[in-house]
Amino acid sequence: MSDSNSNPVQVEGTQFYRRGTFRDVFRISVITLVIFILLAFLTLWFAIDSGARQAYKEARDVRKALRAVGTEYYGDMSSIYDPNSSTGLAKGAAEKIASISQRDGTVTLYEWDDKGNGPISFEYRTGLYRVVYTDTGLAEGMQSGIEGDFKVYYSFELIKYEAQ
Repeated sequence: MSDSNSNPVQVEGTQFYRRGTFRDVFRISVITLVIFILLAFLTLWFAIDSGARQAYKEARDVRKALRAVGTEYYGDMSSIYDPNSSTGLAKGAAEKIASISQRDGTVTLYEWDDKGNGPISFEYRTGLYRVVYTDTGLAEGMQSGIEGDFKVYYSFELIKYEAQ
């Protein structure tokens, strides 16, 4: 008979198992905690990101509404831009913008192009998000309010969109 037999030895009777030590319990707890923190971080990031994308879409609608209301004011021989107002908008313009865009955030108009009848710079706030639009069309000789950059903030800049 040979000692290099590969057959497993069957042990009959009582078998004793090692109990879990404190080290094993600590290791499992740390792994569970790390997984929980990672999932919480990813969930928070996803929620902030989806909110930022929604705020960007709303700001695009506000830009279109600004141009439409600006055209209406231009037809009445006045300007939508009032630098003496805290929001930069003429009286009644904010309500018209809200009704056209169907958005409930606040709009602050910083600059308006009277020749091109479009926003040069404005800010849109909704919830915890702040969207800042800056026109780039004036630098390239295009009509204002067509080309521009949207920056979405939530305590820091999350996403920078370039207008299409």
